[in-house]
Amino acid sequence: MYAKPRIALVSGFWGQNIGNAFFNIGGKWILQEVFPEHDVDFIQDQPGLRTFHKQSTGNPKNDIGLLQYLKVDYIVLQGPMLTASFRALWERTFAALTRRGTRIILLGAAMFKYTDEEVEVNRHFLREYPPFLMSTRDHYTYQAFKDTCPHVYSGIDSAFFCPKVYTPFELALKPYVTINFDRFPEPDFTVSARSLEGTFDKQIQALGCHWGMRIPRLQMRFSLKGKAWAYIGALFDRRRLPAEIAGYTVVRPEHRFNPHVTWKIYRQPNAVASDEPFTYFTVYAGTSLTLADRVHACVATLAYGKPAMLFTPSPRARLFERLGLGAIRERPVRLDPERLEEERQSELHFLKAAVASETPCAV
Repeated sequence: MYAKPRIALVSGFWGQNIGNAFFNIGGKWILQEVFPEHDVDFIQDQPGLRTFHKQSTGNPKNDIGLLQYLKVDYIVLQGPMLTASFRALWERTFAALTRRGTRIILLGAAMFKYTDEEVEVNRHFLREYPPFLMSTRDHYTYQAFKDTCPHVYSGIDSAFFCPKVYTPFELALKPYVTINFDRFPEPDFTVSARSLEGTFDKQIQALGCHWGMRIPRLQMRFSLKGKAWAYIGALFDRRRLPAEIAGYTVVRPEHRFNPHVTWKIYRQPNAVASDEPFTYFTVYAGTSLTLADRVHACVATLAYGKPAMLFTPSPRARLFERLGLGAIRERPVRLDPERLEEERQSELHFLKAAVASETPCAV
């Protein structure tokens, strides 16, 4: 029997996208600050969210629906959960929990594709099952749902709080860059101290050099067709990529540990993969530069004070605009540590004030 009231922090699917762990870890720290008298503990997310499952069908037919039986004061959901399938995945659980008086918190919430459909279906759903409070991680989500609940805040992604949780190890590794392309193909890089001549898909300046990038056309076509197709594209990628660029060791993290496709993860030199997040925090905290197609590779890098550049068309990258980093897809950017701390403290202040008000949402 627990003496303290309990909070269930929905988490999981770290192996299929370790970035989920980044905002789960940061979110737990936030909740422990906001609810010092509560026990905050992880619980698995809905099984219908696994990779390659058709989410619009809801959770698997024979799933017990374990979350609906939780005896907790609060249940907290994080990340880009506001999909077109949110109702199919969560209505049964929300109905059962709200009947028992459990309060729902959406922390660092976001849409997934940022479509009109997502806005419409989730506005209806949140009116039927209003959360106790919501913080968003980008202004688009905030604008779409700011009138669905009295306690709504335009916050930041919870992964920006990870340095509060974990102090990375130091690595006896000469200066390195992290290059993380596990969905889209890694570009071929040409780096020079002088201006580059020739045709490139993109050029940037970083680490005192000019970088030119050429993107493999065949692999890119496969990647744009979907996650499964990206593996096929990788299978046909016969390049031997460099272990060093411009005097920097290249470290290649992979964010999709599960399914563990060994030939893909470890095909190129200096690969890193893990089913826990802390190894990645150490890698990104020590890098000189991150170039990645993973949003949370860049979030972690920026949170630990290093520069990052993002290579993905995903609209979920809008979370960077919230912190004035909208240029992250055009060039490497840094996050001012003072601004980051101000944003953290402002979000904590809002959350604590909302909880202290003890006013459930009534829409």
